[in-house]
Amino acid sequence: MRDVHETAPYQRYLEGLARGALVYQTCASCHKAIFYPRPGCPFCGALDLSLQDSKGLGTLYSVSVVYDKVQNYNLVLVDLDEGFRMMSCVPDCAAPAIGSRVKARLEQLDDQEPRIVFDLVEGDAA
Repeated sequence: MRDVHETAPYQRYLEGLARGALVYQTCASCHKAIFYPRPGCPFCGALDLSLQDSKGLGTLYSVSVVYDKVQNYNLVLVDLDEGFRMMSCVPDCAAPAIGSRVKARLEQLDDQEPRIVFDLVEGDAA
C-alpha cells in the first residue's frame, strides 16, 4: 500500500503552507524543480520525487494588471530561484515591474485557504 503522502500531493502542499513554507518537489531522475506537487514528474515521468522548502526568493517573469470595477489587481508569474515558476500576485502594488526581485509570504484572508503572495524586495532593483 502506498503512503498517503505519495497519493495526496496537494495535501503535502497544504501541510507546507500550514507550517509557513512554500514547498516544491525535485525529481531524483532529471533533477528538475516541480511545482505544484504531483504524483509524477511532468518532465520525465519518474515517480521518485522529494519535497523541498523554497527560500521564497524570485524574479518577476510576467505581470498582468486586471482592471475591475471594484479594485484593480495584478497577476504575476514568478521564477523562483530554485528553478520553478508559479502564478500569484503582489498585493498593494498596482503594476510591479518585470524583472523585480520578490520574496514569498503566506497570506490568510478571512475563512479562505492560505495562499502564497509576493512582496517586492527593497534595494534589489532589477
